[in-house]
Amino acid sequence: MTSVGILTVSTKCSQGLAVDKSGPALEALLAGPVWTVCERAVVSDSKQEIAARVLEWSTRCGLIVVSGGTGLSGDDVTVEALDMAFTKRLPALATAMVVGSLKITKFAALSQVCAGLCGRCVVLGVPGSTKGAVENVQQVLDVLPHAVATAGASGGTRHLHADEGAKAENAMSEKVKCGCSRMDEQDDTAHDVQGLSNDLEAGVARRARKSPYPMIPVAMALQQVLESIGEPQVERVPLGQIANGQVVAEDVVAREHVPAYRASIMDGYAMAAADGAGVFSVRRAMTAGASNADWELQRGEIVRVATGAPVPRGADAVVMIEDTELVESVDGEEREVRVLDTKIVQGQNIRPVGHDLRAGVVVARAGTRVTAVGGEIGTLAISGNSDFAVYAMPRIAVLSTGDEVVDTLSATPSTLPLGAIRDSNRPALLAALRALGCHVVDLGVVRDDADALAQVLDGALETCDGVISTGGVSMGERDWLKPVIEQRLNGRIVFGRIAMKPSKPTTFAVVPHSQSQRFVFALPGNPVSAMVAFHMFVAPALRKLAGHLVGASMDHVQVLRPSVQAVVLDRVELDRVRPEYVRGVLAWDKERGAWTAGLTGQMQQSSRMASMQAANALVALPIGTDHNPQIGVGETVTVIVIGPPQI
Repeated sequence: MTSVGILTVSTKCSQGLAVDKSGPALEALLAGPVWTVCERAVVSDSKQEIAARVLEWSTRCGLIVVSGGTGLSGDDVTVEALDMAFTKRLPALATAMVVGSLKITKFAALSQVCAGLCGRCVVLGVPGSTKGAVENVQQVLDVLPHAVATAGASGGTRHLHADEGAKAENAMSEKVKCGCSRMDEQDDTAHDVQGLSNDLEAGVARRARKSPYPMIPVAMALQQVLESIGEPQVERVPLGQIANGQVVAEDVVAREHVPAYRASIMDGYAMAAADGAGVFSVRRAMTAGASNADWELQRGEIVRVATGAPVPRGADAVVMIEDTELVESVDGEEREVRVLDTKIVQGQNIRPVGHDLRAGVVVARAGTRVTAVGGEIGTLAISGNSDFAVYAMPRIAVLSTGDEVVDTLSATPSTLPLGAIRDSNRPALLAALRALGCHVVDLGVVRDDADALAQVLDGALETCDGVISTGGVSMGERDWLKPVIEQRLNGRIVFGRIAMKPSKPTTFAVVPHSQSQRFVFALPGNPVSAMVAFHMFVAPALRKLAGHLVGASMDHVQVLRPSVQAVVLDRVELDRVRPEYVRGVLAWDKERGAWTAGLTGQMQQSSRMASMQAANALVALPIGTDHNPQIGVGETVTVIVIGPPQI
């Protein structure tokens, strides 16, 4: 069954001044074996509220029907709102609704219905009257299942269409003969597809004036990234080569007991508990690591033992040195010692064989992550194994692009010429990658030249799992990343824009390779945009590739990009078009008993790298509306954790 969202647009209904009738009528219309209504809401006649709700639902619904706000009044803004959310318009579907409705009433011409895609979700905008809403949806009800299936398909739609010679079937059937199939899916012939990017061979006058890449919601972008990233790769390494952050790939079983012998817990004297207190002759000394422990202590004797030393046969207790006193010595060696402890019991101060670890016990499960605390490495060390199966840390190449960018890692600082900027993106990304435990390759700064960029990317993808670049992904005449990936590397742009602020031009692509599919994150050139995109999408992808999802029981997004609810300490104006991610400081407030988040400053521009300084969180702000234009002090929001919180 396909999940459906029904959104009623009516300020009066949202304020309780009128009763929503179109919503229940649409729900009744869609009742049956094909659809299941999982989202229902009423919002006011606000473009921002409508668009925000549709963007939110589009990640979990196959179909959304929006009723109301399609008339001629100045307050009717549904069409404009949906236009903001659409990643692709479906004019023929809208025309089908109009044509069918006109057969019922000529006044259908006054309703501005619309249809389109929001990501992989089909969205319809229909009139707010019960009669108009139902009649418009009825006109396309038979073709909607096929429309939803086609929109949600990945890897082509050939499997959804009947062959040319087949009899046309009803749209409710699994395969349909229709005109929406792609000609390049009718055979196995390879086709040279340019994609959506500008033609590298065309002049600047022929470049697109508007981005051809649909702007998708944040949640959908992360989902597509995680679906495209490959599975973690296993390697066997000795203990000394296991890095902080690596994940154990197979259960580790102890090969031996720890301790392998009865060991003294204290510095003192081993003796027979039955001898009790008294004066004893000291036979010899046993130190930790002693190899001469295979002898038997006689009754009436004691032996001096160090912490961790083997306890000889015949001894079943150890008395602390503090509970004894020297009676006689010869040439500096103890000859007789008085034991003062009068309550000696068997097993006293002795660790038995296997007390700490039994052979055959699993000491580390697959999915265990090695931390800087040291406990995991220490436990692996005592297991008796010579090497361990772990997930390989990703190998990632990093480059900055731009003729104006001055390399800050290799060039000697000097006065900048007019129009030049220092490269802060690459150093920041390299530091962030090393903190994740990745193997990094620094590719430096690449000039704005398509051939040079293609050569560098192609070489890096031969030896690295992926590449992170900054700059060259927007609408400039020398923004070459997208066309180079599609036309020179035969790659596929998974997405080229995200509905978020900052980082809107963030691009993610996959490139075929003989060994495995490689990936490219092409991040915006503005420093903050690059870093926000890194923590929102790149870091979760690399954690998945490093095996962090293995054995995970909680929500995968929470594992890969953890977040908490926090109380906001600053008033923040909300953007009216896109959700915003501002830099903040996450701290635990003992008095409140809650997390708090304050901004790193009021200057949160995407060009200002200083706003990332001291940030350990991204404060996720919703789209603003007329009724909710800001987040006030004391309100609770979602905060994405990007660094250790302040405790």
